[in-house]
Amino acid sequence: MKTYTDFLENLQGKILLGCDGFVDETYEIVEVRKSQADFTPMKKLRQFGELIVARADGGVGVELVPKRRCEGGFAINTGKVAACLGLKPLLPGLYGSPIIDPAYEEFQDICELASLGNPALTIALEFGDGKVLMSNLEAVSSLTWKDFQKHFGEEKLKGLFSDVDILGLGYWSLTAHFDDLFEGFMGQYETVQPPRRMFFDFADIKKKSNESFMKSLALIRSFNGKIPMTLSLNEHEVLELFSRIGLGHPELTPEAITSALTTAREKIGIDELVVHTPDFAAASNATEGEAYAIQDRQSNVIRLAGAGDSFNGGYLCASLGDLTPKERLVVANAVAAFFVTHGTAPDKAALLAQIEKASDK
Repeated sequence: MKTYTDFLENLQGKILLGCDGFVDETYEIVEVRKSQADFTPMKKLRQFGELIVARADGGVGVELVPKRRCEGGFAINTGKVAACLGLKPLLPGLYGSPIIDPAYEEFQDICELASLGNPALTIALEFGDGKVLMSNLEAVSSLTWKDFQKHFGEEKLKGLFSDVDILGLGYWSLTAHFDDLFEGFMGQYETVQPPRRMFFDFADIKKKSNESFMKSLALIRSFNGKIPMTLSLNEHEVLELFSRIGLGHPELTPEAITSALTTAREKIGIDELVVHTPDFAAASNATEGEAYAIQDRQSNVIRLAGAGDSFNGGYLCASLGDLTPKERLVVANAVAAFFVTHGTAPDKAALLAQIEKASDK
C-alpha cells in the first residue's frame, strides 16, 4: 500500500480533457407497482430487451421513475476523478450558455470549466446490471475546431494547451468532427511543448463505419511518435476493435485479452491499449509490457452510468505517477468500484481504502 500512498501524496499535473458535455436524465422502469409509493423496479437489462422483443409486433409502454438529473460526458465524468483527488482539470466543452447548467454547478470550483455552448441531452434507463443511453447529439456533433478558435482566440488557446501533462479526447463515436478536433489539438503542439501522453475513449465503435474508424486510427498513429497515445475500451468495444482489425474474438479472460491487446496495439501502431471489464482490467504498453488486474464484482451498485469514465479518470491520474501498468490498473479499478457503489468519485483517503479492500493489488 505504500506505493499507492506515496503516489497520492505526490499527485500533481495538468490535465486537459475535451470536448463534449451532456446532461443525463436517468430513470428506472417500473416492473410492478403496488401503490403510489410502493413499486418494484426492473432490475435486469435483459428483462427490458425481452419485453421489447415479445411485443415487437405491437407497442411497448413502460412507466419511468426519475432517479437523477446530473452531469454527463467524457470530459466531466473523467475530470471529476482528478478533481476529487486534488487536481483541477481544464475542461473545455458544452456546459451551458449563457450560464452554466445546474447539473454542472458543483464542479465550477473544483474544475476549470470553459463552456462553448449548451450541453447535449441523454436519457438513461438504468438497471442493476446495465444501462440504455439515448442521446440527442446535435450539440456535440456540431462542435468543430473553428468553434474553439472563435471562442478562445489564439493567445488563450496557447495558454490552454501549454504545460499540459495529459491531454484527453473522448467519445469518438458520438463526435462528428472528432478528427477535426484532434488535428486542432495537435496543431497547438507545433510550437508548444507536447504533453506526456494523450488519452482516448472511442465509446461505441459499432456506431461508425469501418472507413471512418480506420481513418481516425491512422491519424492517431501519425502523431504517436510525438505524443504517446493511449486508447481505452470496455469489453464490448475491445472485441469490436479486434474484429475490425482482423484478430477475431479471443476468450474474454484476462490472459487471452491481455495477449490480444499486444497484438492489436502493434498492428494499430500506438503506444498503449487499455481495456476495462466488470471482472478485470488489462493493458499493453509498448515500453512497459503487459499487465492485468482482477476487478472484484461489487454489491450494492447504485450507479453505472459513468463507471467507464471513472475508470479512465483513475487511469489518467495514475499515469501522472511513477506506477507500473498493473498498479495503474489497480488504481483505476478502485476508482470505478467506489463510483458504482457510492455514485461519486473518491477522494484520496477513500481511494486508498478501496484499494486496500481489493483482492488484487
